[in-house]
Amino acid sequence: MKFSEVLDALKDGERLTNATLSDMLAFIVRQVPHIVPAEVIPKMTSLPESAKNHIKGEDLQYLDQVLLVYWSPMQGRYIAKQYTPTWGDIFREDWTIA
Repeated sequence: MKFSEVLDALKDGERLTNATLSDMLAFIVRQVPHIVPAEVIPKMTSLPESAKNHIKGEDLQYLDQVLLVYWSPMQGRYIAKQYTPTWGDIFREDWTIA
């Protein structure tokens, strides 16, 4: 599939891969947009204290993020990080639903 189709599949909640990512036991996925209530933020371990202190008392909303999720043998777990496509990724035509 082409990258324009990948965007629609991500919006539908699909997990996508291509030949290169598949070889790395990796895929991309859209992070589900979500509002984190103000009372939950102090308990979050994914934000530094400086950020939590700055937004204290307010909700935090996650929007339109795509994650690269891959297996790390060194860590012994899956790792998720922000994914930004390269021009090569955009012009690939071997994207598939994982």
